[in-house]
Amino acid sequence: MMWAIYRIHYGTDFIIQSVNSIINYVDKIFIFYSEEPWVKTNKINYKSKVIEFPKNPDNVKKFLLKNFQSNKIIIKKYECNSPLNQYGDLYTIVANENKDKPKFVLFMEPDMIFGKNQLQILKLELTLKFWLKNITTRQIEIWKFNLDNVDNFRIPLRKRRAGPVLWHINRSKKIQTEFSGCSSDKKKNFSSFVKILNMGFSFNKETMLYKHLLAVVFSDVIGDSKVDEMWYDNKWLGWDLDTINLDISEGNQKKIKKAYKFKIPQKYNVYLK
Repeated sequence: MMWAIYRIHYGTDFIIQSVNSIINYVDKIFIFYSEEPWVKTNKINYKSKVIEFPKNPDNVKKFLLKNFQSNKIIIKKYECNSPLNQYGDLYTIVANENKDKPKFVLFMEPDMIFGKNQLQILKLELTLKFWLKNITTRQIEIWKFNLDNVDNFRIPLRKRRAGPVLWHINRSKKIQTEFSGCSSDKKKNFSSFVKILNMGFSFNKETMLYKHLLAVVFSDVIGDSKVDEMWYDNKWLGWDLDTINLDISEGNQKKIKKAYKFKIPQKYNVYLK
């Protein structure tokens, strides 16, 4: 038996496609939504001005209840103040509520899309690699996807950026995760065969601005790399074919040199149409 667990606070643009890419290969899907961000603030110092922090443009609860009617899908509210071990906590919640436990659990984000049959391949790979507790995938990060576009774009592969994480429950005494679904011991075991699409650079304009402002606030709280405040305006909203240095972190913009044309393979396109 296999479960999938999602967490979502914003960004409903691709969650239907994401769920459709895995629903035939799992027994249950738990979608946990939060109405509050990890870090709350009423105002933010942004571009040398103090502004009101915007309201989440997505009514996530309403969207989920309207679009997911399958008996396989369970929707729950969950608020927290840190992403650290969030997936581990969410698994503990559903495991305590269900008598029958799965052999595998998949930790997913709402902007991640598997190719057709790719989750089955990932499951087989983890099964055969008996020494691993979990396995993750690398990501094909699509830049500003639009279904009507003749051309699509992606950014270069970021080799240490983990995608969905599949855990083998029988090999794990307790699941402890970092900010993502990877193990808290910082070890990332990447699949040799499977990559997924990440659509996180392709949200609508309002959601992308909200995501950007959350990153500004959150980076200050956790002491992460300072966010380039002009990224949304100059690099994303104002992007064209000549735009370079796309990384959001101030001082590290060159880590993503530029976006380039990319033909999305059919195994992913079946879910995007």
